[in-house]
Amino acid sequence: HCVPCFAAHHSPRCHGCGEPITDRVIQALGVSWHAHHFVCGGCRKELGGGGFMEQAGRPYCSACYADKFAARCKGCGSPITDKAIIALDAKWHRDCFTCMKCRNPVTDATFSVMDNKPLCGKCA
Repeated sequence: HCVPCFAAHHSPRCHGCGEPITDRVIQALGVSWHAHHFVCGGCRKELGGGGFMEQAGRPYCSACYADKFAARCKGCGSPITDKAIIALDAKWHRDCFTCMKCRNPVTDATFSVMDNKPLCGKCA
């Protein structure tokens, strides 16, 4: 076989384009990829074989994954990517779980509620 014929018959095929891979192979999600076809399903940036998150069989960079799929904070609406406070049937960033009157952090296990928002012991 000539080199192109050998590659066509024996090289892994890229999941992104279906063509033989004759250079660097990325193995991810159970299939092979050309490096330039293994891209984030959100921003389309090359993932380069580094860390990624998977959703519905598609790879995502950490920023796009958080933006599209992470739980949202009830206080600010931004994605929660670290530990969260679960209260009032919602998730909150620690910095966002504050008294609705004085805006100080609500740190006690017991707190009051007004309009489905936390109140610290002093403001209750």
